[in-house]
Amino acid sequence: MILAKEQRIAAAILFGIALISWVVVAVWPSRQPEEQKKPHKKSWEERKDSIRIADSLRYVQWKEEREQRYDSFRMADSMRHEAWKIERQARWDSMRVADSLWRDSVGWRYAKKVKKDTILDLNHCDTTELQLIRGIGRYTAVQIIQYRERLGGYYSPEQLKDEALGKFSLDTLLYHFIVDTAAIQRIPVNSCSIERLQRHPYIRYEQAKAIYNLRRKSTRLNSIEELFPLPEMHEDEVKRVAPYLSFE
Repeated sequence: MILAKEQRIAAAILFGIALISWVVVAVWPSRQPEEQKKPHKKSWEERKDSIRIADSLRYVQWKEEREQRYDSFRMADSMRHEAWKIERQARWDSMRVADSLWRDSVGWRYAKKVKKDTILDLNHCDTTELQLIRGIGRYTAVQIIQYRERLGGYYSPEQLKDEALGKFSLDTLLYHFIVDTAAIQRIPVNSCSIERLQRHPYIRYEQAKAIYNLRRKSTRLNSIEELFPLPEMHEDEVKRVAPYLSFE
C-alpha cells in the first residue's frame, strides 16, 4: 500500500519522536546519579565546616571558663592565706604580750646574753640561740626561723630587714650574724612546677608562670641571664632571687 505524502511525513515525525524518547530514556539514568552526588558532597563539606567551627567555639569557651575557675581558686587561696596570716599575727602578738607581762611579774632579766663580739650563723642557729641576743625575743626569733624555711636559707644578713619579717628594726643587730651560703636550698628551675616557684617569697604567681613558660619554650634554661628579658621581672628582682635558683 502506498502512503500519501502527508502520511509519510506524519510517520517520519512519529519515528523521530520515538527515537528521541528512546535516547533520553537510555542516557538519563546514567547521568542522573552523578548530578545527584554533587549537591550531596557539597552539603557534607558544609556540615564538616560547621562542625569544625562549632568545636573551635566550644574549645575557646572551655578555655575561658577554665581560666575563670583558676582565677577564682587563686583568689580564694589568696584570701584564705591573708586571713591565716592575720590570725597568726594576732596569736603571736598575744603571746608576746603574755611573755612581756610574765617577765615583768617575775622580775626576769636577760641573765644569759651573748657578748658583743659573738657571731651566729643565720642558716644554722635556732630560736634559743637567737634569743640570747639582746633585742631579740621569742616572737622575733620564731619569725626569723620561719622566714628562713620559706626562703630556703639566707644569703645575707640584710634579708632580716625584708618586709615579710614584720616591723622589726634589726639594723643595729646585723653585725651579730653571718651566713653559710652552702646551706641554701636552691630550686631546680628546669624540673620544678609553677607551684614550687610560687611558694618562694621572692617570686609572685605571674613571675613563676613566666619562668615556667620560658623554660617550656626554650626546653632548658642555662643561666640567670635568660630571665632578665622577662617583662614580669625587674632586674633587681632577678638579682634578688638568683641565689635560690639552680640551672643544673
